[in-house]
Amino acid sequence: MTDFDSLLAANDPERRAAALFAPAALRARLYALYAFYHEIAQIPDKVSEPVIGEMRLAWAREAVSDLFSDPPKVRRHDIYEALSELREAPGAPDQAGLAGLVEARAADLGEGPFPTREDRRDYVDRTSGALMQIAARMLKPDLDLGGEPGVAITAAGRLWGFVGLLRAFAPLVQAGRPPFSADELAGADLSEADLAAGRKPDAAKAALSGLLTEARDAAGMLTRTRSALPADVFPALGYVSLARGYLKSAQGLEDPYREQIERAPFGQNARLTWASLTGRV
Repeated sequence: MTDFDSLLAANDPERRAAALFAPAALRARLYALYAFYHEIAQIPDKVSEPVIGEMRLAWAREAVSDLFSDPPKVRRHDIYEALSELREAPGAPDQAGLAGLVEARAADLGEGPFPTREDRRDYVDRTSGALMQIAARMLKPDLDLGGEPGVAITAAGRLWGFVGLLRAFAPLVQAGRPPFSADELAGADLSEADLAAGRKPDAAKAALSGLLTEARDAAGMLTRTRSALPADVFPALGYVSLARGYLKSAQGLEDPYREQIERAPFGQNARLTWASLTGRV
């Protein structure tokens, strides 16, 4: 059996660290969800051809569909076996929610910048944001996502998603998927060839201003609405409390191709603990 705790500690440490604040049974459900998310999110980076990635995402989509068939069919795979066990739990994700996460990763099989900033925001909403919504509902099934808590979770998902694009700038550029919109590239007089070669770091830094602004806007929205979030959902999105530190580091970059946006593990743990005590993400 796959050790989900070790898997997440190695590949998704921030989400895992926040999930540790959940009771054991709920933590196990979050682990299963995050292991599933990691499984599908890594597909684009593990394949040599987009068509192979499409086939693997199709397999995941069919495996999710099987879980909700009548009677359910469970693939012989640790992650889908774990998902099948939480299917009947209060607040468990439905087929549409899990399938939506799979569909969202298809965007990672393409190349080039986002066509527009709105496309980038939609991508973040359908990945980081959707995952937060599902996780929060697992912890508090009666959570009103249509009210102010939903606005706060949308802001949290955008903040974490935009910061994630900033943190992954260098590998995304090398994979041919720069986190810019097409107009941001054009406005900075940057070509995809420039990016692939690591040229014009000053121009690349300037082109990131739009993404930085969107991340700051999301942080502001979260600050204004976070009081609406019940304490129960902290383990599902507490990790976003680390995003402001990452954002501050990103704003100080001189060469986004070569500088890393990281925080010390001790600082992360202390920030998460403080956020859990204050309830302020």
